[in-house]
Amino acid sequence: MLWLAVPVLFFALVHASKLVHKAPTATLSYAPFGGKNASILRSPADWNRNTYPLFMHSHNDYERPVPVFEALAYGALSVESDVWLNPKDMQLYVGHDPFSLTAERTFHALTVQPLVEAIEQANTANAKYANNSQSSLFGDLQASVSTSSSPWWNGYFSLGVGNTQPLQLLVDVKNDANRSWPLIVKALDPLRKRGFLTRYEHGKVIPGPVIVIGTGGTPVDQLAPKGERDVFLDCELMQLSKPMPKIHGRQYEWNNTLCAIASTDFADVTSNYMGIHEPSEQVKQNLTGLIHEAHQRGIKTRFYDTPAWPIYARDRVNRMLLELGSDWINADDLESVAREF
Repeated sequence: MLWLAVPVLFFALVHASKLVHKAPTATLSYAPFGGKNASILRSPADWNRNTYPLFMHSHNDYERPVPVFEALAYGALSVESDVWLNPKDMQLYVGHDPFSLTAERTFHALTVQPLVEAIEQANTANAKYANNSQSSLFGDLQASVSTSSSPWWNGYFSLGVGNTQPLQLLVDVKNDANRSWPLIVKALDPLRKRGFLTRYEHGKVIPGPVIVIGTGGTPVDQLAPKGERDVFLDCELMQLSKPMPKIHGRQYEWNNTLCAIASTDFADVTSNYMGIHEPSEQVKQNLTGLIHEAHQRGIKTRFYDTPAWPIYARDRVNRMLLELGSDWINADDLESVAREF
């Protein structure tokens, strides 16, 4: 019965490739289709074909060999950009600190424009967005499967009609927040003009293919009072049980129309637990309490500065966070963390 094992093995390898991000051992020949680059083998989903989307956050994404696209290749639904305002030219640059900045490494070039290209690729045959031969040919067919809850856009990781899971961009404001933030909002125009940004309008969140979240020094008073905006806040997870400080004499609330996520330092919650040994019940209770507090408000959670080494300690902490119900996993080593999912 060995002949039965061959197709079964090939089937398993093909489907396993969606999880391990490697081509199956048994690969079909391209020859019958006219070669590897034949147009018949290309589709709008080429950039994410066989990639499984994960609630994984690409920490310090701008430091990767290929910012944004490398994270997407591993299925990460979230990327991060540390943004500095240079007072000499009033431009926005991206880097871990001022000593790592260069004139070329701008917020636009390393973060905004790659996201534009990724989402446009996903919508290249979308009749509601694009005007080309492919969208015209299949426009009626696309309309026939749309529903009242279907978005007009295709997400980068297409999960079928009605998929509304945006890519998440965390913008860490590193300096001069009050002057930086309006410039950051303005710098999002290439995404905004294409209708790609998730937005808030008078009590309602309208999903788009990208959701932008201010973290770090983002000024809360420039977000909370706005009745219309297309940026959100990374709120302090350990402060959700306390009233928000009043803004211009008015009381606002920590809720999911303002706080797209809530984050905190892992060590602060766990008394510097580093994953070397099994966590105590107190550590789990501390984490669970914060996660439940956020989820009751409809807010997703993220713990940063989780252990990166030893590897077994990192994996133990990540698995624990998933088991306890936390939503986002911080990742520096995208490949190995993706395997843990």
